[in-house]
Amino acid sequence: MTHLNFFETELALELPDTINHQVRYLFTDVDDTLTWQGKLPSNTLRALEQLAEAGIQVIPVTGACAGWCDCMVRTWPVSAVIGENGAFWMQKNALGQIKTHYFLDDIRRRQQHEELLLIQDQLLNEFPFARATADQRYRETDIAFDIHQQHHNSDEEIAILIKALEAHGIHARKSSIHINAWRGDYDKASTAIAWLKSQGVSEQEFMLQVAFVGDSANDISMFDQFKMTFGVANIRAFLDLLNTPPRFITKKNGGFGFVEVANCLLKHSI
Repeated sequence: MTHLNFFETELALELPDTINHQVRYLFTDVDDTLTWQGKLPSNTLRALEQLAEAGIQVIPVTGACAGWCDCMVRTWPVSAVIGENGAFWMQKNALGQIKTHYFLDDIRRRQQHEELLLIQDQLLNEFPFARATADQRYRETDIAFDIHQQHHNSDEEIAILIKALEAHGIHARKSSIHINAWRGDYDKASTAIAWLKSQGVSEQEFMLQVAFVGDSANDISMFDQFKMTFGVANIRAFLDLLNTPPRFITKKNGGFGFVEVANCLLKHSI
């Protein structure tokens, strides 16, 4: 395998033998990046464990609801979880207690969420094809529409929903399974940076020590922000929607592709 220059503009069809970053922090999307076809492969869970054992901190950064994030941070070998597209991060303290750091204060967060829920109800009534996600009741800051999880929408229907959300002044991002929508000057990348700073990581350090793995247009801010980025193979369906494509693309889909990235980083960490 030929060593690839990190700054080449063409996408790599395979991962390099060596990389010119010493990665200490690996941010990763969850749905269809760590999972595949709705399940977390056992090899992916083992890869998370191996990364932690090697001193590489893994931080899922996801559109998933607060309830699901609470489960991840309690049970997975991860350092923290950034959820609902950057609305908060959850992390265990020295006593093993889960602490949640929100982007918005309690009053603004609850007020905005109530307003978003009213807009969601309006759109559900306006568009018969629209469906709220099954986990909406466990969300604290955003609203989400199921487009490819339990229900399946056409590209035209998805575009109509996104346009309607944006007409209400709402950020709307399409993932592989949901449309996530929120209000606030934050996204996955801004909260990832806030978390890094909270850990005492300088900007100079995190540009050299951070990597990201993603799979969809909902990861656009992360691909724009960080230099060492990977897409799992199924990201090819979203490449036209990205301002900045991933630097490398795996051969395999979802969590199986994540294992490829983990092996690459583990080889470099030895």
